[in-house]
Amino acid sequence: MKKFVCIGILVFMAVFLTVTAYAADRTKNPGTQGVITPQFTYISVSTPDLSIDSLGTATCAGLASAYDSSHTTKLTVQLQKSNAGGWSTIKSWSASSTGASLAKIEEDYYVVRGSYRVCATAKVYNASGTLLESQSLYSDTVIY
Repeated sequence: MKKFVCIGILVFMAVFLTVTAYAADRTKNPGTQGVITPQFTYISVSTPDLSIDSLGTATCAGLASAYDSSHTTKLTVQLQKSNAGGWSTIKSWSASSTGASLAKIEEDYYVVRGSYRVCATAKVYNASGTLLESQSLYSDTVIY
């Protein structure tokens, strides 16, 4: 009887406690695994943010900075509202910074019912004023 119980337990374990293993296919991108690259070339930080409280106060925010100390970062934050044809900008703010310091914007704006998002556009210029990189990022859509 003990032998029968032991065999039953072994069969149970073999059937129900198996773990499937999957091996990674290293032939698809053999030279890129483990390589970390920056998201942007000249922009080190770029983030949009939007929150709307129960009274309709939309807090619109954005951050941006450059990697190089000789570069200038210009940040534009746009509050956009959804309409039938897409998105329209209803309010815009700007800020700038030099080097690795942050260009910061945090502004409040009262909104009516609808769907909103923030577009934060960061532009990095070199010392002679040549545009090196421009990137626009969008916040999550917030419904009020």
